[in-house]
Amino acid sequence: MMFSWILISLLVRFLKAEEIVVYAQIGGTAILPNKEFEIPNKESSLYVNWYRGLDSTNPIISKNPQSGIQKGKDVKTHASLSSDFSLQISPVQDFDFDVWSCEQHVLTSKFTRTYRLYHVTIPKVLPVMFGNSLSLECKLDNSPVRSSVTWIPPQNSDCPQNKNYPKTFYIKEVSRCHSGVWTCKVDYDRRVAEATTTVSVIDLSAPPPDPIYTSASSSSTVTLPCSLSLNIPWSVLNETGLRGGSWIFTPLSDQNQQKSLLNLSVGHVVRWDITADTDRRVQGRELKDQDLSLINLPVSEKIRGEYNCNLKINSKTLSSKVKVEVLQVSSSGGSRLYVGQRVNLTCTLGHPLAPELEVKWKCRSCSSLHSSPFLSIPEVTMEHSGQWTCELWKNETRLTYAVLSLKIEKAPVDIWLCVAISSGVVVFILLLVIAVIGIRRHKQTMMYRRRKTRFCCCKTPQAQGFYKT
Repeated sequence: MMFSWILISLLVRFLKAEEIVVYAQIGGTAILPNKEFEIPNKESSLYVNWYRGLDSTNPIISKNPQSGIQKGKDVKTHASLSSDFSLQISPVQDFDFDVWSCEQHVLTSKFTRTYRLYHVTIPKVLPVMFGNSLSLECKLDNSPVRSSVTWIPPQNSDCPQNKNYPKTFYIKEVSRCHSGVWTCKVDYDRRVAEATTTVSVIDLSAPPPDPIYTSASSSSTVTLPCSLSLNIPWSVLNETGLRGGSWIFTPLSDQNQQKSLLNLSVGHVVRWDITADTDRRVQGRELKDQDLSLINLPVSEKIRGEYNCNLKINSKTLSSKVKVEVLQVSSSGGSRLYVGQRVNLTCTLGHPLAPELEVKWKCRSCSSLHSSPFLSIPEVTMEHSGQWTCELWKNETRLTYAVLSLKIEKAPVDIWLCVAISSGVVVFILLLVIAVIGIRRHKQTMMYRRRKTRFCCCKTPQAQGFYKT
């Protein structure tokens, strides 16, 4: 027994009363390291009590051989013991930055170690607009130990990872790759503490690399994509300086004529409002997330052109451009034709096709796929009746298609009879008119001749009556 006491006395050394520095961030995790004693059967003989502040009567958490690990009553700190009886606090709260003490009992020996928790503070970082400057700073409370700070940028694949940053640094123009979690690494007293902050770069998502291809229809609509690259709440954007936004349309037919389709109304409620000249089938809507898309745009050949999605923050404007191409198919003779009639079919985007694009015609009577936008049929037959589909392809991908229905009919047999009768009636009417005109002229001539006959009354008495002279 005496030998055990001597062994314990030799192995256990008194812990100095000086404070051990521990850095932590509010909301993060702090570990107050405890020295692990190499004591035989320590699990059955070791008592551990952790206290906060000057209170040495009510432990925050304790461990004893009889009842195991217990937490103190009415303790708000989220504390737990690790396997070596170090204290872990997560998340760290503001009232946790205090003096802490660990009291250990081994049989009749008592050992105490004191700690102090120090702040690692990162000033609040508001979302920063793409192209603007970014400044980050990692602040430490003064402590008795020497420390060094480095910033570790987000591990984004599209951002160069060739350096870390000092305690305070400045980036002149931020890009999307600077978005993410930045880590402030604090090296002190052969230990490491980390604090983090999230940087949000306000930018619009990249637009589609190719135009949006669709086809004209009386009922079809198209959605033009536009969104924020990050899901930043509108309330935060309002704090950053959100001023408004718009959807602007530049038609293909006239590049100098621009038309506003939607305007962004900002405030407590953020919504798209339609302008006076916008098609009424396009509805204004309240924006709940980062989606700024123009939805339910009715499709016709009139919507060909470029669309700009704009977002104005303070004095700068973010823009994303979307191009819309509309495939349209038409017939020179309309959709109703007669056998033997000549017809030209046209499939077009309203301008010459780019070299990488081609069209393919499909129909019931087509022996092969025609690749010309213009298709001429010298004489249509009944076999040409039905749907004609014009497909637009790029490499091996079908972009869109347009459908035209042709109705081929035989010319009616009695149509020529109607033509002959109509012609006969016309000729008869003309002859009748000529006869009437001739009769009228003959009557007029006779009346003129009668006016030239003269009669007189003689002075010499003669038999009564009139005589011709």
